[in-house]
Amino acid sequence: MNGTEGEQTAEFDNIRLPLDRATLDAALGKSKVQAIDLDGHLLYDEEKITTYKLTGQLERVWNEYPNGLLDINEKRLERLPPDEDAVEKEEYKENSEKKRDSFEMMSRGDMDQLRTEVHEQLNAARNELWFVLELAKTLSVSSSFTNQAPPPPNQQADAGPKKGKQKPPKANEADNKTSTLSTSVPQEPPVLPPGTFSVTPSSQPTKPSHTQVHELELVLKAKQQALDECSALIDSAVSELQMMASAGDRFWRDVRLLKDGQNGRDQWAIVPKPDFGKTVVEGEKSKDIIIPYSIDEAPRATRSRCLAAFDLDPTKEDALTFGSRSHSRLRATLKDVSGAVVGSFPIIVGDTSDVSAQMEAAQMEAFDEDLFSVLRYEASQISKSELESKSVSLPAAEYTLAFELYDTRTRSQIPTSPLCDLIVSSARSNLLCLHRYRKTRLVSPMSSSTASPTILKPIIHALRYRQLCNTVNSTLSNFASIFKTAGLKASLTCQMIAGQSSSEAISEFLVGLSNTSKLSGTYRLGVPGCRGVKIDAHAPFRTSVTLTNATFDLSNPEELSHILSEEFATQLLGLLYSELRNRISDTPIRSRVFLDELEGMIHLSQIGLIRISIPPPFHTILINVDQSPEVRLPATELPQGYDARRDGHLQIWIDKVVEKLMG
Repeated sequence: MNGTEGEQTAEFDNIRLPLDRATLDAALGKSKVQAIDLDGHLLYDEEKITTYKLTGQLERVWNEYPNGLLDINEKRLERLPPDEDAVEKEEYKENSEKKRDSFEMMSRGDMDQLRTEVHEQLNAARNELWFVLELAKTLSVSSSFTNQAPPPPNQQADAGPKKGKQKPPKANEADNKTSTLSTSVPQEPPVLPPGTFSVTPSSQPTKPSHTQVHELELVLKAKQQALDECSALIDSAVSELQMMASAGDRFWRDVRLLKDGQNGRDQWAIVPKPDFGKTVVEGEKSKDIIIPYSIDEAPRATRSRCLAAFDLDPTKEDALTFGSRSHSRLRATLKDVSGAVVGSFPIIVGDTSDVSAQMEAAQMEAFDEDLFSVLRYEASQISKSELESKSVSLPAAEYTLAFELYDTRTRSQIPTSPLCDLIVSSARSNLLCLHRYRKTRLVSPMSSSTASPTILKPIIHALRYRQLCNTVNSTLSNFASIFKTAGLKASLTCQMIAGQSSSEAISEFLVGLSNTSKLSGTYRLGVPGCRGVKIDAHAPFRTSVTLTNATFDLSNPEELSHILSEEFATQLLGLLYSELRNRISDTPIRSRVFLDELEGMIHLSQIGLIRISIPPPFHTILINVDQSPEVRLPATELPQGYDARRDGHLQIWIDKVVEKLMG
């Protein structure tokens, strides 16, 4: 008892109770008590962000949700009409207590019931936590202790001025005294053993108003935070269920789209996924499906890895998943002697949400990978070919032909060419022919003389024949332009066996619509007054030349210009001789104009000799007038020579020569 005389002070006004930091933090809402051990230690919850807590709760809801979203089998899909839903819609009945199949999807009523149960459990848990928090706060501010403080542990209860040795009390007597003490004052709380609390008599300080307001704000903030977390948990659970429902609807829509196709086309095989290592009994339902997307004639290794399935993750917009997809397509490039490179048109990636487009793209990727492996094998048997991991190059005609696998997700900077597109289409068509040949050999016997189709051979033959046609056409076109410069009407014609142009014939041969027997054409170049020339081009690289006095096969088409220059020089010399004789009206002078076919010149009467040539690079016609060895005339009296690029029309020069002869 403290204080001066005359002051009335309570015995426990100055009692102060020390509390540990964990109790204060729990009272202020700073940390949550997770558990209390048997020895009295408190275990606190770890600090976790809201997203982590929501993830844990969603994981628990997801694990409690029945596994599996599929309820199909192969026979049911075959018997299913096009206009019938794959999943039967059942109305939810409140009073019905029927055992739900764990493989069936939850109905809307089940989702509402689950949401109500989760809400009630969360509300009960929140109330219990709030009760524990209030209880802890009540215990922390409680000051109801005994009014008879026990002595310290190292002192005796009765210390008096007695002398002599005192006898220790007996056990029974101590028990009786304790029970008598405890029952003598029934309105007081029981006396606790010594050392239970360490208290200091003091008066409890009054908290300032702003401190109380701050603590109330913390309590309200903790309450609002708990409510927000509960609301966010419920909203996330509902969002997850809605996402799963939309994923299920999207799954069945995609399955029906792949199964039915569009107007009876683009139908894919929907096969129940086998449970490996387990024997499937009749009538058992499958939990998943697979979609094989390789062609039927593909090798076994390609068919085994070309399998697609649906990813049941509701957060993914791209529902399809593939076991082995490299996003690689085949591209053909041509490099000429100047170093210019052109390639086939790149594939543009379409909409990833369209399952049909994804299946078609994956099928073409697998087909091109199989095609590239066959191309590598055939190119390895050709000399001067270069093989790399994702490219093959080899010489073909005037180009360097290359095939490569490129990633469709990257942008291509190579210029495109329709010829490269035809080459890629031809390679794919030839691979189908090769698969068809292998399949025919398996189902029916074939003669040993039947050769196996190849992929590169038709492409190389088409490129060589195209080079031959281009060489012949360019050479004849050059001579036709020379004749037009000289004022002569030249006609150039090309006629294929099938009645098409050379480019159309080569295109049909590349895509497999024709064979080498129909890949042949005839080129003709004629000039009025001359017999002209005819050139036959046969696949793959054979040339037949028909001149005035000879017909022969040409081994090197590059020599065609030299042959035609000599032939047309001879024919033009005959044309000039005819024009001179027709325009000379004087018979004696006409008789003195003579054509020497062996020497290749025209003798003019007492004037000179005329020779015609088309020299390299075969851009003009030259007519030279030389002095006759019999008559020596001054150079000024001789007719001037003729150059087609300089003098223009040949008929004007002929008129000048006739005037010279007549004068």
